[in-house]
Amino acid sequence: MKTSVDLTPGQRPSPQPSHIDQHARTPSTTDDSEMTETPGLRLGTAPLLSPSISPDAPSVTATKWRSDRKKAKRLNLNGWRVGVIICASTAAIVLIVNIGLTIWASAKNGLSNGFATIQNGSCQKTRHLSLWLHLAINVLSTILLAASNYCMQCLSSPTREEVDRAHSRHIWLDIGVPGVRNLRNIARNRVILWWLLAVFGVPLHLLYNSAVFITLSSQEYTAYAASDELISGMGINWTATNPVDALNPAKVYQNTSHWQNLTNKECIQAYGQSFVSARSDVLAITSNLNASDPLWIVGANISIKVAIDNLGQPYWWLCSAYQNLTGPDGWGCDLNRLSMYSSSWDLSEFNPEDWEYGLEGTFLPIQYCLSKTIEEHCQLQLSVVIMCIVILCNFMKALCMCLVLRHQKYPPLVTIGDAIESFLQDRDLTTENMCLADKYTFDAKKWDNSPRTYLKISHKWFSSASGRRWLTCNILCILTIIVAGALLRVGLQNTELSSTKISYLWSLGFGAVTSESLVAWNIPGNKGLLLIVLVANSPQALLSFLFLTYNGLYTCMLMADEWSDYAYDRKPLRVTNPVGDQRSTYRLQLPYKYGIPLTVLSGTLHWLVSQSLFLARAASFDSDGKEDPLISITTMGYSCIAIITVIILGSIVVALGILNGFRNYRPGMPLVGSCSAAISAACHRPRGHIDSATLPMLWGAVGGQEEGAIGHCCFTSFEASPPVERGKYAGQRGVSG
Repeated sequence: MKTSVDLTPGQRPSPQPSHIDQHARTPSTTDDSEMTETPGLRLGTAPLLSPSISPDAPSVTATKWRSDRKKAKRLNLNGWRVGVIICASTAAIVLIVNIGLTIWASAKNGLSNGFATIQNGSCQKTRHLSLWLHLAINVLSTILLAASNYCMQCLSSPTREEVDRAHSRHIWLDIGVPGVRNLRNIARNRVILWWLLAVFGVPLHLLYNSAVFITLSSQEYTAYAASDELISGMGINWTATNPVDALNPAKVYQNTSHWQNLTNKECIQAYGQSFVSARSDVLAITSNLNASDPLWIVGANISIKVAIDNLGQPYWWLCSAYQNLTGPDGWGCDLNRLSMYSSSWDLSEFNPEDWEYGLEGTFLPIQYCLSKTIEEHCQLQLSVVIMCIVILCNFMKALCMCLVLRHQKYPPLVTIGDAIESFLQDRDLTTENMCLADKYTFDAKKWDNSPRTYLKISHKWFSSASGRRWLTCNILCILTIIVAGALLRVGLQNTELSSTKISYLWSLGFGAVTSESLVAWNIPGNKGLLLIVLVANSPQALLSFLFLTYNGLYTCMLMADEWSDYAYDRKPLRVTNPVGDQRSTYRLQLPYKYGIPLTVLSGTLHWLVSQSLFLARAASFDSDGKEDPLISITTMGYSCIAIITVIILGSIVVALGILNGFRNYRPGMPLVGSCSAAISAACHRPRGHIDSATLPMLWGAVGGQEEGAIGHCCFTSFEASPPVERGKYAGQRGVSG
């Protein structure tokens, strides 16, 4: 929340009352010539200046500031440290959850080939449980990503000593934004921790979503056309010349309690599926067959292999009598159009390939169906090997976060408020007399201290971040969306026979394993499983990187917005270790109203991607209910509707970022971005303003300025006026100190 004062046009706010003695903070009562350095009071390379009260005693202001700082240091639980503790605790909680889930799943039903079974039975219940578990996994992984990003930003934030060392070589560092620019200029142990957090995040995002997966059951079945006499068991005259070739109909239709009566429409819906898991053989009853010829096969040994080999549609036999409802080679079946024929549904006893030779079969009008019901065998499984890798990465992340507190011994300049405070209390000689320098000045490596002309310019939000950051973020995002669109086109080609309408794609579901949405791979063994997992989850790692770059982009824009407000509103500094009137922060630089939505968007996109491309396993069961490992498959599946949702949401996110770039900052202050040198240049306070950093601050021209004279602009808690348009400004001896 901003602390502001209502102003009339052209009026500047008065200074806030101080908790320190007025004599110690009023510059008008002390001549510049009376200013002396306080012996022994140094916070870096430059001394703090205070009024000459006594040659042996520091000023009240300096003593108070130093006392508050020592007290804050003793507590050691302020600002960024609290944030790191929260991040480490969160990572530890996620670690406990992962370990607990692995132990519970392993103990529940034991292990088989490195897999633990969480749920076994109903396919619908298994799908629902999988959906919620993957949602939980993506929430946990997003929390870990946000926590890692927080700690990595703390690690890469420079200390004042590192900034001074860089400035002495005319190199500026990033303040308040995540990135890699500072890694060459900070302590090596923090660089190592930064890279460890980054490296251990890669396998976690590559594997976590595939640690839990569904193994669907696919029942092998045969579709028959049968006569009424077969059902009643009356007058059957079975001969070897029957097209079924000596198949005993009594063995086909037995134990009538397991057979369910279905209408034509219900029959088409029940068997018009990629994987039939709750039903086995089906009898389509027709009046065109009689007791002497009671049973014909219209679809034999329908299994997963048929699903993959025949354009992903094992239910082609439903359209066997309708050449206009199948593909050009006779395979496939348009179920939406077939439903219009349900009241007068026909089947054919011949192979669709016979159409190529102009052959015609016998068409059988269907009255109703009898379906054999069986117990489902869908499983929700957990790969213990993958979870062990995830747990290891999770543990290393939590450990590195704990080590951040140990190795970040000196206060880092994490926020822009930290930097302003540091430069006000301990001046940076390398940027003296450069009060109007902006980030472009130092980008061009111009560290000259000649006076500059003030121009009241309104900058676009685009200008706060570097062109490289904008291009990296947006080009990668747009390329990712284009690749997703290309994959969607390939996916839609496999569903073209059924329909590419949104309603049909929606009916297939998010993350649903269907024969129409399987990549034609079948790699046996655990090595094949790991390869598919890596390929299926590769977009997750890319999405995590895009989140970090997008987070950095918004941080740059919003930090510049916070900076520009100081030319209009007197407000306390937002720092990570507050004293006096300063505001505390645990969120680093990104405001909650932007940070929380960005994190939620990241988690949502991670979940949608996990439902777009995923590990797909299906086990085939024969008519006796036994699994056939030779027919079972391990491959990669995809969901067209999930990919469409990712493209739409991703496009909205990119468009919003670009549109935000066209917003204007409030004109007045030089644009500094995250440039440490430009921030430093604006913080050369007048002598005697020692307690400025602990009070509400304002940026503007300070001290009296005669016409044509060179003035000085800086942050101050005292009186400040708007700089004069086209006036000359620089630091002046006796004004800044």
